[in-house]
Amino acid sequence: MPAPSDHPWFRAHPVSHENIVWHWEQATPDEIAQGMRWYADAHHVATAIANGDAHLGAGMLAIYSPQQGWIGNVLNAARVLREGTGIGGPGSGMFATTGQKRAADRLLAGERYEDILNGPKIRDFAHLIEFGGDQDPDNPRVVIDRHALSVAHGGALTSEEYDSAPVNGFRRKDGTVSRRQYDHVVSLYRRAAELISARTGERVSAHQVQAVTWLARQRLNQEAEQRRGPNRLDRGRNRARANSERAWNDFRTVYLPNLANCPGTGYQSAA
Repeated sequence: MPAPSDHPWFRAHPVSHENIVWHWEQATPDEIAQGMRWYADAHHVATAIANGDAHLGAGMLAIYSPQQGWIGNVLNAARVLREGTGIGGPGSGMFATTGQKRAADRLLAGERYEDILNGPKIRDFAHLIEFGGDQDPDNPRVVIDRHALSVAHGGALTSEEYDSAPVNGFRRKDGTVSRRQYDHVVSLYRRAAELISARTGERVSAHQVQAVTWLARQRLNQEAEQRRGPNRLDRGRNRARANSERAWNDFRTVYLPNLANCPGTGYQSAA
């Protein structure tokens, strides 16, 4: 069987642990501090929006994460949990699909997210948020989204390039999830974490490396945008991010006034 690195996509878009370490070296002290606790802070958010049920909150955040910025993701999940019903599809007033609505309703009805979520990315996202990190340090999880794959590649990937990457996985008929290509990238984060841990003298987990470099990559993306001037897509994303930040701040003020910390994204505030 060919090695995952022999896949045509990885041949055209090489990835390496060296690129991940390089991004760690670009991170500011604040990004390192934020990234090291990112999933612990996200666990706190999940617990708060789900009235103490970290599994429910993490699963809902994962369901509403695809094609959504983090702040919009938190707002949508919090709204659904407050209203007690899934939201999505045409006319819902939310950037979410009918499939996400159905998944949310299943989670609200008591199903476990492990039985609902199919892709390795959102399954690992839910797991890391539920436990505030790895439940088992010997089985590290890493969320390989577009920014994380860009980090491993050494530069920003377009949405089209990411969408064509063989990291989506799928659920087999026996219920297991295919993740061989996905885990190829995870292994690079594990190796980077080993090197960074040896260098810093403290244990740094693979998901912490992912979170730190994710923050750094998004800042670098924003700096590149500012240098070249924003295009129409950039302006649309900035407006959407600003709207999400304002809506989330309003929601949190009314319904979650005691929620002090919400992990960031690496972008400067758009609101």
